[in-house]
Amino acid sequence: MEYNIFKLLVDNIPQPIWIKDIDLKFVYVNEEYENIHKGVNKKFIGLKDEEIFDGAINNECYRYCNLVISSLKPITEECYLGGIHRKITIIPLINNNGEIEAIAGIYVNLDIINEKDKIIEEQENILKVVMETLPGMVFYKDKDGKYVYVNKEFDEFYNREGIGKSIGKTNFDIHSSEELALKYTKEDNEVIKNKQSICVQTVVNSKNGEKIYTEAVKVPVIDKNNEAVGVVGLILDITEKKEAEEQLKHVSFTDILTGLYNRTYFEEKAKELLSEEYLPVGVIMGDANGLKLVNDTLGHNEGDELLKLIAQVLSDVCNAGQLIFRTGGDEYVILIPNTTDYECENIIKRIFKQCENYKHDLIDVSVSLGASLTDNINKSIYDALKEAEDKVYRQKLLQKNSFNSSVMYSLQAGLQTKSLETEEHTDRVVNYCLIIGERLSLPMSVMDELTIVAKLHDIGKIGISEEILLKEGNLTDEEFEVVKTHTEKGYRIVKASNQLDNIAKGVLTHHERWDGNGYPLKLSREGIPLIARIVSIADAYDSMTNNHLYKKVFNKDDAIEELQRCSGKQFDPDIVRIFTEYLSETQVCV
Repeated sequence: MEYNIFKLLVDNIPQPIWIKDIDLKFVYVNEEYENIHKGVNKKFIGLKDEEIFDGAINNECYRYCNLVISSLKPITEECYLGGIHRKITIIPLINNNGEIEAIAGIYVNLDIINEKDKIIEEQENILKVVMETLPGMVFYKDKDGKYVYVNKEFDEFYNREGIGKSIGKTNFDIHSSEELALKYTKEDNEVIKNKQSICVQTVVNSKNGEKIYTEAVKVPVIDKNNEAVGVVGLILDITEKKEAEEQLKHVSFTDILTGLYNRTYFEEKAKELLSEEYLPVGVIMGDANGLKLVNDTLGHNEGDELLKLIAQVLSDVCNAGQLIFRTGGDEYVILIPNTTDYECENIIKRIFKQCENYKHDLIDVSVSLGASLTDNINKSIYDALKEAEDKVYRQKLLQKNSFNSSVMYSLQAGLQTKSLETEEHTDRVVNYCLIIGERLSLPMSVMDELTIVAKLHDIGKIGISEEILLKEGNLTDEEFEVVKTHTEKGYRIVKASNQLDNIAKGVLTHHERWDGNGYPLKLSREGIPLIARIVSIADAYDSMTNNHLYKKVFNKDDAIEELQRCSGKQFDPDIVRIFTEYLSETQVCV
């Protein structure tokens, strides 16, 4: 059994093997040995070399065998057997008593090995030529991060950087930037750990200060045990490609007329900035004032000039971190990462101020602006933009020569024709409201809302009969109930525009009382919108201090005393205090 296993093993070894006794007679040859001597036509077992081979082979083998028997030590020699260059190893087979019982020999065909070495050398030469002619820098690092091979271009690049030869060095030896060395080392370790290729881009600062954009493909080197033993990399200089991409990107993201970013880029940044690291994000929306007038009177070329002037104003005010877009015909948007309401309002004020430094042939350069914040990822940039747009719409109502303002002024004119409301009364109420708003430090958007409510607070009287509005003497209870409906009628008129929701609520509630006994909703205290509380006091004061056909006229002091008497009952006490302090400070009778 043991012999069969031994024979099975040795017969499957691809090298020729024989065993001879101490008389040098063959006692065993494997199949490969028989194969290389097919032309002998003799059985080997029991025969000596001289009985099988010619004199030259016989003498050479005899000498080697006797040397092993006499020395009891193995030998390895090169020789030519059968015209083939071989390496023969002969070993003594010694028993447990230290006595030699036989010798064994194994042949290796050196011609095959040399041929393989030649092929390997040729392949290495071809590979080297390929590496040297590849368009890029090629390297091989071992798993310890040392450079084992670099091509000519790699060496030339780092020679220019004053590094010298790279072989045997690590990332930290050839890169002056520790940050860069750490980056490369992290990438190499990732490739070795995961046994997967990666493609990475890096910006390298050259010795003369130029930025070089590179793209590297890093591939793991896997041995026969499936272990990663190193990293092969190809680094390409993609600076020109990157610059071309940036130019193309700039063109595709830029509004041709103004040079600002366009709507396409806005869409991209709106998604990118909705991230915790950028919140809160301020959204300022702007709309050019008077563009239609310029287009209709001077032509679209002049209209384009106006748009460019406004773009220049925005660029003058905003810094590099504040992105300016032209998103439509006359619409602009500014996105401001990591900001506050205060900063957004400050930017709007500076834009208004900067507009004064630019002139157009027909009209003043101006823009209506509104701002909003998105301070959590559940509120999109578009949600904030809608809020800002509503504020712009409200501001447009206050701009002269705009279509929106003409609608509002038409409503006011209709009211003045139908009732005793005068333009002067409206202007005074607006002025008082703005004084109170400034003393309360209200933001601009709220001041705009306050102005519009002050202008339109009695607009619902358009829906009430002139017979009641102009009636001399006291109204009946039924007639007074009809007059009280003007708040609801005004609410419905203003509510027709979904951008005036807060204003509609202000119109609806400007006759509510602090003590809850007003109309139409019986609201009280802070439950009444702030805008309505302010308008209520301003309207009451002007009604008391100016000529009215059917009521006694108060002087300033009496009117102040009346406001204070009603403080905490009809009116908000804090607003009464603020307004009466102002009135007391004012020398001229208002």
